[in-house]
Amino acid sequence: MMEAGCCIEVFNPYDWLPGYGENSVQTFMQGMDLMVVVSYDGENGEEQEKKIEFKGVSCFYRSSYPGPSMLGISYNVEDKEGISISRLVEFPDSEAARAWEEHYRSARKIKHYKWGFCAENVMLEIFAESVQLEESSHS
Repeated sequence: MMEAGCCIEVFNPYDWLPGYGENSVQTFMQGMDLMVVVSYDGENGEEQEKKIEFKGVSCFYRSSYPGPSMLGISYNVEDKEGISISRLVEFPDSEAARAWEEHYRSARKIKHYKWGFCAENVMLEIFAESVQLEESSHS
């Protein structure tokens, strides 16, 4: 079993999501990039969305949450204190990310991300070079 190591928060979606969470989560690939589109109710009830783009994706997993993990990765349960599963986190010392880097013979720097969506019951685990959050847009 590979170790994920400690996690650090990349961002908290509840800075812009309403307290009850997202309306929907869509994932799709564009070339080597993973797009995650999160739809939610805006302040005035209008539907809004945020697009989060993971660049240079080696692989990603989308599963039901809660549910069993099929990845064979061990997470530091002590590290979960203070960091909610609904926040996008990165595991800087992930053995799984290092395995991807070794596969690419260090030509690419791979980061290990994890993100849970509690209203939609979806868990994402992404191995990518970087992530960026796009500005709000209306549907």
